[in-house]
Amino acid sequence: MGPVKAKDSKRSSSDKRAKVATKPYGKNSAISAKSGKNPAASAKSGKSPAASAKGGRNSVTSAKSGGSPAASAKGGRGPATLSNPAKGKRSADAGGGGDLKAEARRLWEQLRRGDMDAEARRGLMASMMGLLGGRIREAALKHDLSRVVQTCIKHGSGEQRLAIAGELRGAEVELARSTYGRHILLRLLKHSPAARAPIMAALGGHVRRLVRHKEAAVVVDECYGVYANAAQRWALAAEFYGGDAVMGDGSGGGGGGGVTSVDALLAARPQRRAGVVAALRQAAAGLLERGAVQHGVVHRVLLDLVRLADGAERRAVIEALHGLAVEMVHTRDGAHCAMLCLLHGTARDRKALVRSFRPFAAKMARDEHAHGVLIGALDCVDDTVFAAKALLADLCAAAPALLPDAYGRRVLLYALAGRSPHYVGADALAVLRAGDAVRAATSRKDAATRRAELAAAVAPALAAWAAQAAPAAVFEPLPSQAVAETLVRAPCDKRAAWAAVVALVSRDVGPGHVLLHPVANRVVATCILAGHAPARAAAADAAPPYAGNPPYAADVLDALAASGQLVAAAKAGAFPVRALLEVPATAERARRLLRPHLAELEASSSSSGGSSGSGSNATAGAIVALLK
Repeated sequence: MGPVKAKDSKRSSSDKRAKVATKPYGKNSAISAKSGKNPAASAKSGKSPAASAKGGRNSVTSAKSGGSPAASAKGGRGPATLSNPAKGKRSADAGGGGDLKAEARRLWEQLRRGDMDAEARRGLMASMMGLLGGRIREAALKHDLSRVVQTCIKHGSGEQRLAIAGELRGAEVELARSTYGRHILLRLLKHSPAARAPIMAALGGHVRRLVRHKEAAVVVDECYGVYANAAQRWALAAEFYGGDAVMGDGSGGGGGGGVTSVDALLAARPQRRAGVVAALRQAAAGLLERGAVQHGVVHRVLLDLVRLADGAERRAVIEALHGLAVEMVHTRDGAHCAMLCLLHGTARDRKALVRSFRPFAAKMARDEHAHGVLIGALDCVDDTVFAAKALLADLCAAAPALLPDAYGRRVLLYALAGRSPHYVGADALAVLRAGDAVRAATSRKDAATRRAELAAAVAPALAAWAAQAAPAAVFEPLPSQAVAETLVRAPCDKRAAWAAVVALVSRDVGPGHVLLHPVANRVVATCILAGHAPARAAAADAAPPYAGNPPYAADVLDALAASGQLVAAAKAGAFPVRALLEVPATAERARRLLRPHLAELEASSSSSGGSSGSGSNATAGAIVALLK
């Protein structure tokens, strides 16, 4: 925040727009001059004893009209300093309000410094509160003094923040609508937990108007999305649901009575369903017409309308959201609403929604909530060729950036692994499973066929990425999962990617080896066990392994035998070696190679040391048990 520049006495346009009638900061000579009670009053009073006899006007008035008493007969002008009304006005302001502003700015320049010690800051805050006390509401609406008040809230004590909030009590709605005042409310919400509930209570009952206001909507969104609890969120949203909802919580928006959702309201009063839906429809109509769908409270309203409406009403909302749903997907309720629109929509609706997502696909994939919408689209769109071109092509192109991302990888891995809970979040998975009955009625393509076609669309790009990135990616927690899923489930030629992993297996066993690394060893073990654990994959609601995979277990055993590292890996307690002893394809051969070294392995497993700790010792003991 830069320093505030001093302003002249002319009111700024923002001050003129302020709704509250402000008063001068103090009783001083300049203010008295306006009322004509000061002997040295300006031209506005017109009561100077030195008024001219001819016009009954004083010298200042004569100067403003172009003639002093000495020059009026000749038509001359008075002194230059008197003929400049702006300069006179500046002089007047400097006598009172200007002094307060100047002093406040002087203290603010020191208070906002980051290198000030706590004791000096407390002294400055005491001086500032003494200066602004009783004038906070006026100052909050001024662009320069608003910054001063914000700094006071940031650096003040809890009591000082509550004192500021107390002076603003009753003006919260007006402050929310103010270009400068809204920053005061945002600061109080951030720094004063005790002031949050009163601010939210004051905004309740005005939310429908405020969400349509550019400045106020930011304050409402901050309250609803960041600081409100369940009861407070319902209190802010209740007015969208009609009078029954406002009365239903027992407090007219206070959140009492235990009602925190429309479901709880309708459970207590099922006969009110029609009235609630009608109120939601009316509220949504105005919001959709204005395109005001960016805020969390609006997303809740639209979600409940899509959930509760039926037939034509739901279709009308879905059609209205064709180009607007992309603005809602960044919140939990907005993403849920978009997923329901995809689920209940026709093929035309789904394509229109997907087209609106396309320019933002990569950004949506990285979002905590929006990635679930992309998964929902892939889960129900029958035209997988269209889905591949509209969504998956751009995501595959961005795979190097998406696969290391906690959320970005999920959409691509969903295309390979299906509804695996490892990659589909709990919220999105619940919505997908709850909509299976609806999808069966609105989609014509079998789920298994859709899954296979999506996997075929992403497999070549992921295999190419894995072939290039595997030597480093297998050691990273998130990219290693992408490598493993590609090797196990991608229906394409993966020999290049697998060769990169086998090359790591053939290296000398030691700290950091791929078979001993806590992350990388899981990739190798997953590939070894993939073809022999179909029941576990089915239980996880995931796609089965690809039937045409290379012989992963045999390749690993061959690499270890050829490099002479099998015994060393077994001694170190490498989990993939245990997997080789458990898989039928390699169990017998692995036993033949290791049994001659059983005494060495027993000694290694019983020792207290170990290259990778107690977990490796336990694995080494399990290897010995499998050899006996």
